[in-house]
Parts: sequence; structure tokens; C-alpha cells
Amino acid sequence: MSDQKVQNFRVKGEPPVQAVPALFSNFLAVSRVGTEVQFEFVFLDLNYMAVILEQLKAADVTVTPEVEGKTVAKVVMPAATFVQLYGQFEKIFAALKAELPVVPEVPNEQRTSSVG
Repeated sequence: MSDQKVQNFRVKGEPPVQAVPALFSNFLAVSRVGTEVQFEFVFLDLNYMAVILEQLKAADVTVTPEVEGKTVAKVVMPAATFVQLYGQFEKIFAALKAELPVVPEVPNEQRTSSVG
């Protein structure tokens, strides 16, 4: 097993009215309230993320830093519509799983995200 640790971040997007269109989104938050499902696409500057990770590594800090990215888009849809995508997503995931290399699982590994 490697000596790497998982670093969680709290990602906060911009209010949708202020969001500037970007060409790329590298973070996706999915949330649900009642019968609505929301996708929020957020652009994070990878150079900035690398600097933060190096600072955290040097300081040996265990806090969860909060980073703010540029919200590219928010899509809200009724849960009934979202459920209709299940079959299509299932096909896409199966195809990706067959094409991507197998990544070994790490015992007790946790990957979580939250959007403020």
C-alpha cells in the first residue's frame, strides 16, 4: 500500500447570476432536494489547487480547505426526468468500465465532496 493520503476539499461555486462562462469544468456536484435534482459544474484552477496541496503537505495540516471555483452551469431537473436517464447512464458506465484501466481499491478509502 502506498504512503499517500486523501485530501478532501470543500468546493464552493459562484452564484449563477455572476458566473462567467468557461470552456471547461473539472468538478461536478450532484444534489437532490425533494423531487428536484441539481447538477452544478464548477471550474477549478488546477495550478491553484497544486499550490494549496503543496502548502498542506508542507504544513502537515488535517483541515478540509475550502476553495472557490467558477460556476459554469447549474442544471435543475425534476426527479421523474432524472430517473429516465438511468438506463442511458448505466450503458455509459458499463462502456467506460470496460475501456478504462482497472484501478485497485484501497481499503477504507473515502471520497466525498460538498458544494456550499
